[in-house]
Amino acid sequence: MSGRNRVLITGIGVVSPLGNREDFWRRLVAGETATRRLVPEARDREFWPQNSSGAAAVESESLPGTFQAQSRGELVPLLAEPTIAYALAATLEAVADARLELDSAGRLAANRQRVGCVIGTSKGGVRTLHELMLAERGRATPVLKEKVDAGNWWPMIAPSGPASAVSSLLGTEGPLLSPVAACATGLMSLVRAAELIQSGVCDVVVAGSSDASLSPAIVASFRKLGVLSKCHDEPESAIRPFDKDRDGFFVGEGAGVFVLESEDHARQRGAKPYAEWLAGGMVADTFAMTKLSDNPEALSWLISDVLRRSKLAPGDIDYLSLHGTATRMNDVCEMRAVNRSFGNARHQLAGSSIKGAIGHLLGAAGSVEFAAMLLTLRDGMLPPTANLQNPEDEFEINLVPKESQQRSVDHAMKLSLGFGGHLVSAAVRRC
Repeated sequence: MSGRNRVLITGIGVVSPLGNREDFWRRLVAGETATRRLVPEARDREFWPQNSSGAAAVESESLPGTFQAQSRGELVPLLAEPTIAYALAATLEAVADARLELDSAGRLAANRQRVGCVIGTSKGGVRTLHELMLAERGRATPVLKEKVDAGNWWPMIAPSGPASAVSSLLGTEGPLLSPVAACATGLMSLVRAAELIQSGVCDVVVAGSSDASLSPAIVASFRKLGVLSKCHDEPESAIRPFDKDRDGFFVGEGAGVFVLESEDHARQRGAKPYAEWLAGGMVADTFAMTKLSDNPEALSWLISDVLRRSKLAPGDIDYLSLHGTATRMNDVCEMRAVNRSFGNARHQLAGSSIKGAIGHLLGAAGSVEFAAMLLTLRDGMLPPTANLQNPEDEFEINLVPKESQQRSVDHAMKLSLGFGGHLVSAAVRRC
């Protein structure tokens, strides 16, 4: 890190099936789960696969009804595209949490050419694509029909839509990026944001990811891949990361957005940071498009490299935010990499996956899980791995089964793994 700007994280915004930031955190550490039986709207039922199991949807109370896109003076209706709505809601919460100064028009008052925006999503506005299909059949919602008739539906389906909407809302004029890296998108967005500050390009970056994939085509495709849980009768306890009886996940939705700042910028304005970003890294697992290799070499190397660049020993990590999809092979590969990288230190290591509580948020998974990790640093509470009854014998770390645990956490690491071979890791230190 010598010669590079230090990066502090000063704001957190969350939209999740368990609510916004503080409700999400309170309910998560209390052991609540948000997975429920999926009940499609009547107009959509013919398009959903039979026995399409469960889901973890965002409650409408988590979102304002409209957002003012300041630079164009447009109103972005809540129902226009949830991927964009979630990103905007999480952004507003993160900016307020960081206490960034806004001008009279509601835009950032800082030198906006030095403010970047990095908001990713795994696939763009699939809910709007579904609505467009319904429009062809005369079943569109009034909001979507208005957009189609106006001919401006393209920004709603583009993967860059959430990033553009956030940049417009805040008036940022620095780099505008929209990473796409499957289920590793959220953490990859934070790695790119930190690099913009470390290299001196930006003083502030608003970064994170958003995803709204509860669409018939997406759910059907995951079901075809065999990664969805078949526990339809008990959806609240269906997702069991690292359990011997795990059989997959349910799709969830949400967004996580953060304010990252250079140390100088944060100190000058008296910001109170959650954590210092130490290092982040990315590698590829080229084994298969939808599977991890049985050999955890790539992920193990990445973990060790991030530790090295963070100037940390394996025993320095107090908490590990795991990807933990509750699928048969991915959990095994992830834990084998952890065992290899942490060696004997794994016996003192604690780590958990929160997907049992909120579902798999796909492109938003890494960012919402990163938010939980930062709140773990703040409060010294380890969120539980929900529904974990019988861990596999080779999973030797403390997986925080079923109930949260109190523990002081100074250093933490996040792992995110995505289809197509995207592997990402990052380490932080409590401020």
